[in-house]
Order: sequence, then C-alpha cells, then structure tokens
Amino acid sequence: MEEFKGKRLFLYNLSTAGWVLLDSIWLTFAIAFLLPPKEKVAEGMIPFISNERFLGIITVLGAVMLFGRIIDAVADPLVASWTDRSTSRFGRRRFFLIIGGLPLAISTVLIFFPPTPYTSFINGIYLAIVFGFYFFFFTVYVVPYLALIPELGHNEKARIGITTAQGYFSLIGSAVVMIGGPLLLTLFMQNTDYVGSYRKMVICLAILGALLLYAAVFAVDEKRFSNARPSKVPLIDSFKKTVRNKAFIIYLFANISLWFLFNIVRSSAIPIVITLMGADEAFASNMFTILFVIAAICFPLVGFLTRIRGKKVIMIISLGLFSIFSIFLSLTGLTPVNPKIWGLIFVGLMGFPAAVLMIIPNVILSELCDVDYKKTGERREAMYFGVQGFFMKLNLGLSTASLALLYSIFGKDISNPLGVRLAPILGSIIALLGLIIMTRYPEKQIKELLSK
Repeated sequence: MEEFKGKRLFLYNLSTAGWVLLDSIWLTFAIAFLLPPKEKVAEGMIPFISNERFLGIITVLGAVMLFGRIIDAVADPLVASWTDRSTSRFGRRRFFLIIGGLPLAISTVLIFFPPTPYTSFINGIYLAIVFGFYFFFFTVYVVPYLALIPELGHNEKARIGITTAQGYFSLIGSAVVMIGGPLLLTLFMQNTDYVGSYRKMVICLAILGALLLYAAVFAVDEKRFSNARPSKVPLIDSFKKTVRNKAFIIYLFANISLWFLFNIVRSSAIPIVITLMGADEAFASNMFTILFVIAAICFPLVGFLTRIRGKKVIMIISLGLFSIFSIFLSLTGLTPVNPKIWGLIFVGLMGFPAAVLMIIPNVILSELCDVDYKKTGERREAMYFGVQGFFMKLNLGLSTASLALLYSIFGKDISNPLGVRLAPILGSIIALLGLIIMTRYPEKQIKELLSK
C-alpha cells in the first residue's frame, strides 16, 4: 500500500467541508425559516408549517423529522452493507461518493421550497418526502466516506492526522454556513423579501457544498492506498455482530449524547440570538466566529491531551464542560451582564468540547474497527459507521423533535422565550448521562488487544 498523503489527503479531507456545509444549512436555518417567531412573521416571514401539538406531544415538524430520521436510520446499515460488499471497479467506497453527492445538494435546497406559502398539510407531506430523500443520500455519501478513515490511515498517528484535518474542514464548512449564511441573508434582504433572501442564500451555499463533495472522488484510489477487500458477511449477520460489541455500544451512546447537545445548541442558535440576546440574525455570525476560532485553536491541544491522557478521559471532560457551558448559555438575559456579551462568552467556551467532538469519536471508532478485524478477519468498517449513523440519525431526529416540542409548549417568541431557554438545559441532561456511560469504556483492554 502507498501512503495516503499530500494533495490527495487534502482533497479527501476537503470534502468534509462539503457535507458538513450541506448538513449545517438545514440544521442552522430550517427551524427559523419554517417556524419563525411571530415578530418575524409581522416583518414578512411565512410560517410554512403549524406549531400546534397533536396528541399532546407531537408537532408537525417533530413528526416530519422523526419520519425522515427513521428512513435515514434504516438506510445506514443497508448502505453500509452495500459498500462493505461492493465490487465496483470504481472502488467499494468511491462509487457511492459519485452517486450520492449531487442528490444530497439538491435535496438540501428543496427543504426551503415548500409548495404553499402558508401553513398547510401539503407542506408537511412535502417536507417529510424531501427530508427522507435528504437523509438517504446523506447516508449514501457519508457512511462510505467515513469508512475510508481506517482504510487510508494505516496507523493511529495517521488516523489522528486525518480526523484532525477533518475537524478543521468541519469548522470551515460550518463557518461558511453559520458565519457566511447570516451575512448573505442580510445582503440579499436589501433587495428581496425574507423568504426570497433565505432561498437565495441556501442555493449559493448548496452549490459550493456540491462542488466540495466531489473533491474526494478525484483523490481516492482505493486500489493504491488500501488493502481492504469486500466483506462477505450478509447484512443481518454483520449488523448483529456490530451491536454485540460491548465497547462499541458504550462509545456509541456516549458519542450520540454529545451530539444530541451539540445539535440542540446549533439548531437553537438563531432563536437564542433573537429571543434571549435581543439581536438579529446577522449577530449569529459573530457568535459562530468566536466558537470556530476557539475550536480551531484547541485542535492541537486536543491532540496533545489525547496522547497524554487518552481518548476516554478527553471525551468525559468534553461531555462535562459542554453540559456546564450550555446551562450557563440558557441563563442569557437573566444576569446583570449584557446578554450579548454573556452569550458570546459561553459560546466561545464551547470551542474546546466542539473540537473534541470533531476529532476523537472517529479515532475511537477506527480503533474498534481494527480490533474487530483482528478478531474476525473481516473488513466491516462501513457497518460500524453505518450502525453509528443508524443511532445517530434517530438521536438527531429526536433532538429536533424535542426542540420543536419545547418551543410549542413553552414558547419561542421574544415575548415568551422559555422554550428557547430550556432547550440547552435538556441537551445538558442528556450529555451528562453520556458522561456516566463513557466512564465504562474499556480503553485499556482495547489498547492491549491492538498491541498484540
């Protein structure tokens, strides 16, 4: 095998910015676009879906998200099995990158084009279908993409290098949306209404994301840089073997709890800016700039601390710090400190746990893939990432549905922002549960198995 480095490594990691960018578009703007505060409706925004609850706990957005995530969760092990067993001449991973990129970008844009300009049942059905397509093609692209980490990184040092680089490109992809998005929105609003401005912004960002996705297609030549061979294990057997791995399950639930909190904070960022900080959407770019700059600064620190203390300890610290900072963020506007300054301080402090989130989990999972290979002789990297995706998508769907429910019950408007305030607290409780679970991770035994 040749060493995967240089321009090829750069181009492969560059595609991380592409899929993170597309994912960040809807996570950052979809709720604010589809369910705007009543004050924004008075300024020209349109509530495309109802905020009412059905059966006491179900909202339209919550039902749409759960439906889409169920489709996505089912797709994860299916796509994982397809790519693990693929014999395509393009490569068992690269083939899926080719067919998944463009549909992923198109479905991202369609989220922001409900067919009727008012609250309607048709919009709910439309969004359920579009989100289903989005999540499916997200899986088609991302599961094989991540499965390349243990194949292209031939040792722990190489994998930490890959995931650290991907962390930087994740920040870039997120920053383009979270910093550039509000700026584009402000620019377009000078000549277009609110809805049209959102749509123009989304189209511009999605085009860039689509171009970035295909950088990895040109970079990865699996025959030259990987000795992995197609797996022969059937889908059901492969899935069962994966979920029976105790160390994997412990890691998995700790990781998804951290992502639950991160998704809650990210999706509620603009409502927090509007309702708790008393600012407009453009101020969100300042908040995200601080978050990403500090996270980027922390990347080398995360790598250094990981080598000294181990991945388990750093994950536990990250879960604890993220929970504490999120609780303080929820107090924005309740202290004598200026709410904008208070919010910026605690969002900035989240930079370290955000850096851990972008680097450490995929290194841990790559190690677990290696241990499985040494035990079974089968290369099933995609199934591990697919099963992680299966639970991750259900988890993210649940977090978005929980957010919509909190907004519906407790309020999301400037005059009644309790739901916005409670959201980070809910995420913190889940993350603390993940911290407790992570204390059971058998890192010492994993290292001993790898050393043998």
